Amino acid sequence: MNNLLQIREKINKAAKLKQAQILATKNGEVTPYRRSVFQERVKAAQKDLEKLD
Repeated sequence: MNNLLQIREKINKAAKLKQAQILATKNGEVTPYRRSVFQERVKAAQKDLEKLD
């Protein structure tokens, strides 16, 4: 693989990581990640999708 492509991929990966970190913050503080909260959000989203069908 070309070195320029590898560099571009690394830059894109770093940019995506930075964006994810920004989205994960709330008022400058990192929101805690709890698996139970995540699972509740997934279930709620699934219920909403079922209602649309």
